[in-house]
Amino acid sequence: MPVRLRELGWGVEAHDDHFAPVTKDVDLLPAVAARGWVFLTQDAHIRYRSAEAAALREAGLRVFVVITANLTWERTVQVLDAARWDMERIARREAPPFIWRIAKDGSVKPLG
Repeated sequence: MPVRLRELGWGVEAHDDHFAPVTKDVDLLPAVAARGWVFLTQDAHIRYRSAEAAALREAGLRVFVVITANLTWERTVQVLDAARWDMERIARREAPPFIWRIAKDGSVKPLG
């Protein structure tokens, strides 16, 4: 999926290009924030796990959760591309830390 997003002009970094596959989220999240990156995940429960929630808050991380269960990676790319403008606007204007969700229809809303 990162390759296809790059073909569409996205500046995407893949997890395994920078971190070991076994890197724990509590270590990953501050590293992502320190690089100034936006964290894109399909893990909607990240906000409920206290260690991860604390790590993303303390790091001031900008997070988008893609709610695309049961979609192919091709369809997920389409959803992300439909949401791109809103994601970029939110990432520029919203003070971190934040968590927003991207729905299957491409809409972007705060994850409350």
